[in-house]
Amino acid sequence: MILGLVTIIFFIIAVVVSFKYRFIQFRAFQETKKVLLKEKNRSSYQAFMVSLASHIGTGNIVGISTAVIYGGAGALFWMWVFAVFSSVFSLMENTLGQLHKEKISDEYRGGACFYIKKGLNNGFLAFIFSFFLVLSNTIFFQPIQVNTVSETIHLTFGIDRLLILIGLFLFTYFVIFKGTKTIIAFCEKLVPVMAIGYFVITVLIVLCNIVYLPFVFCTIFREAFSLSALSAGAFGSCMIVGFKRSLFSNEAGLGTMPTISAMADIDYPLKQGFICVVGIFVDTIVLCSLTGLVILIYNINPSAYSGCDLILYVFEETLGLFGKYISFFFLFTFAIGTVVSQFYLGESNLLYLINKKRKKNTYLFLYKCLFLVGIIIGVNNSTKSIFNVVDTGIVILGVFNIYALLKLSKVFDRELKRYFAGGMPDIAALTKPTR
Repeated sequence: MILGLVTIIFFIIAVVVSFKYRFIQFRAFQETKKVLLKEKNRSSYQAFMVSLASHIGTGNIVGISTAVIYGGAGALFWMWVFAVFSSVFSLMENTLGQLHKEKISDEYRGGACFYIKKGLNNGFLAFIFSFFLVLSNTIFFQPIQVNTVSETIHLTFGIDRLLILIGLFLFTYFVIFKGTKTIIAFCEKLVPVMAIGYFVITVLIVLCNIVYLPFVFCTIFREAFSLSALSAGAFGSCMIVGFKRSLFSNEAGLGTMPTISAMADIDYPLKQGFICVVGIFVDTIVLCSLTGLVILIYNINPSAYSGCDLILYVFEETLGLFGKYISFFFLFTFAIGTVVSQFYLGESNLLYLINKKRKKNTYLFLYKCLFLVGIIIGVNNSTKSIFNVVDTGIVILGVFNIYALLKLSKVFDRELKRYFAGGMPDIAALTKPTR
C-alpha cells in the first residue's frame, strides 16, 4: 500500500516537472545524435554503454513478465506512461551528476551523493543516500539479476544451484573485481550484441505474428483503463505494477545512473543528461514493449509462471529448441551486464563514503564480500520475494533523490540557459514554472 502510494507521488511530480520544462526530454534524440555521431565523444559513448548495461537487465525481460503476471496486459501501458514523464528526472539527475563530479584515483567519480553534498551542502543526507546505494547494488537490486542468471541456467540445463553459485563467484573474481577498465571493456563488447540481437529476434517474432497485434493492443488498452486498474484500492494491480516495473527497469529519478554518467568527459553537462534520456526510451519504450508483445501474442495464462520460466516457454513455443537457447542467452547476458555495471556503481558510492579514510583497501574488501553475499541471496531465493526487497530499495532511493532534484532545480535551470544560450529563442519560457 505504502509502496504504491509513493510511486504515484513520484509520477505526479514527474508530470508537473515535465510540463514545467515543456517536455524537454523529447529533444534527447536530436542532442544525443550531435554528441555521439557528430562530435564522436568516446567517453560519453563508453558511459552510455555502461549505463545501458545497467538499464538493459532483468527489468526488460523478467520485470516485464512479472508485470504481466501480476498486473495484466494493461501494466504495459502504464509502464510507457511512467517512462515518458519520469525521463525528465533522468535529464536532471545526470546533468547534476556531471556538474558535481570529481577525480578520485585518476578517474571521474560522481553521482547523487556528490550533488547532494555539494549542491545542497548536506553531507549527512549524502552519506545516508550513498550508504543505501551501496546496499542497493549489493543486496537490494543485484540479487534479482543473479536470480535471473541462476534460474535461467537451472531451467535450461538442469545444473545444480551450488555449481551455479561457484561459477558466478569465479566470473565475479575474473571480470568484475579486476577494475573499471575491465568493466568498461566488458560492457562495450556485450551491450551492442545483446541489445541489437534481442531487438532483431523479438521484432521478427512480432512480425511473424503481426495479425494478432490489433487484438494485443486492444487488450492492453482495455485492461489499462479498467475500473480495477484505476481504482484507489488497486495498489497491487495494473497501474501500480506498471509504474513500479517501469521505475525498476529504467531507474529514472533514483539517483543511480548519475554515478555511471559522471565517468564521461564532456564539455556541457546537459549533453550527458540527454544521452541518458535516450537510454530510458531504448530501455522501456522499445525493449520492454517488445518483450511484452512477444508474451501477449500467445494466448497463455501468465499467472501459471513466476518470471524466467514464462520467457523461456514463450521463446521455445515460437522458435523451438533454438528459441529455448536464444532466450537463455538474452536472459543470461542482460542479467550479467547489469551485475557488472552495478558493481561499478556501488564501488563509486563506497569511494565517496571512504574518500578521506585510511585503510581504503579494507573497506573495498568488505564491499566485495557484501557483493558476494548479494550473489548468494539471488541464487537461494525466489523471484517474487526478491522483488519485494527491490521495491523497498527503490522507494528509499527515490525519496532522497527526487527531493534533491527539486531543491536543485534552479541549478538545472542555469545549466539549461547556458547550454541553449543563443540557440533557443523560447528559453525564458522553458524555465518558467507553469501555474
